[in-house]
Formats: sequence, C-alpha cells, structure tokens
Amino acid sequence: MLKSALRRRAQRRILSYASASRSCPLTVAFVTCWLKGTVSDLVTQTLVEGKDRVDLKRNFAFAAFSGAYLGCGQHYVFNVVMTHLFGEGCDWKTALKKTAAEVFCHEPLVVLPLYYVFEDTVLGGGAIHGLKRYSTEWLDCMKPYVSIWTFFHLFNFSITPPELRIGLVACVSFVWLIILSYVSHQAYEAKG
Repeated sequence: MLKSALRRRAQRRILSYASASRSCPLTVAFVTCWLKGTVSDLVTQTLVEGKDRVDLKRNFAFAAFSGAYLGCGQHYVFNVVMTHLFGEGCDWKTALKKTAAEVFCHEPLVVLPLYYVFEDTVLGGGAIHGLKRYSTEWLDCMKPYVSIWTFFHLFNFSITPPELRIGLVACVSFVWLIILSYVSHQAYEAKG
C-alpha cells in the first residue's frame, strides 16, 4: 500500500516536471542544473576536498555554468540541434549517432573548453589560462566522462522523452560534476 502510494506520488511529480519542461524548457533546464551545480560543488568542497570554508565564488561559477550551459545549452543541443542533424527517432541507430556526436565532438570540443574558459574568467585567471589548463587536463576529464556517459546517452537518446532528458541528465551528472569539480580545481587550489 505504501509502496504504491509512493509510486503514484513519484509519477505525479515526474509528470508535473515533464509538463513544466514542455511549457518552459529553458527555465526548467536552468533551475534544475543551477541547483545541481550548486549542490555538487558544495559536496565536492566539503566532503571530497574536506574544506572548512566553502569558496562561494567558485561555487557561483560552477552553478552559473551548470545552469546556463548544462541546462539551457544542452537542452538546445540535445533536443534541437541533434534532432535536426540526426532526426527525432529513438531507435538504436539514431541514438548511437547522437551519442557519438556528444561523446566525441560536443563534450571535448565545446562543453569542457567553455567550462574551463568560463570558470577561469570568473575566478580571475582569464580565458586563455582556462584553455591552457584544459589542454593539460582534458584527458583526466574525458576518461571518467566516457566511462560514465557513453552508455547513459545511448539509453537517454533511445528511451527518454525529450522533455525529460535534461532532468535525467541532471540526476546522473550530479556524480559527474563532483568528479569534474575535483579534477578541474586541483590546479586552482594548488596555486591558491
């Protein structure tokens, strides 16, 4: 009885989220990913890195990038651009093309360089410094990215309705952002 009540409540929340995402996709994507970015960096700073004080500037940079690009930008890339390039289908062939484009092009050539440029600019190092840092750290970022995201994106592009993709990405990427926050801040923290 309790199990079915919890299941119905979860289904209602997912349907409400999907409805809000269909009517205001960029707002829902931004808020979802801003919150995820904030919490994942807080977890990284306090639990993974064991800091006594949270670097609020770093947290803001991480949350802002997460909301703006990982929310709004990826909604556009996943649900508009990839649909235009590869079609609306959810078959395995289409999902494989979208996954390959994400893993081998979008993430290493757009997302991560933008993240490093944005973060280093906000933290005072500048865009060029961010690109230089990315050029030395890209492999450390891409190894866990490929192992976490390849199979997830196959699932996401083949099964998940477009209005739920960013929400599902946000859930899974919580762990990814903890890894990214840790990897990308090792050099920043060492010089600080």
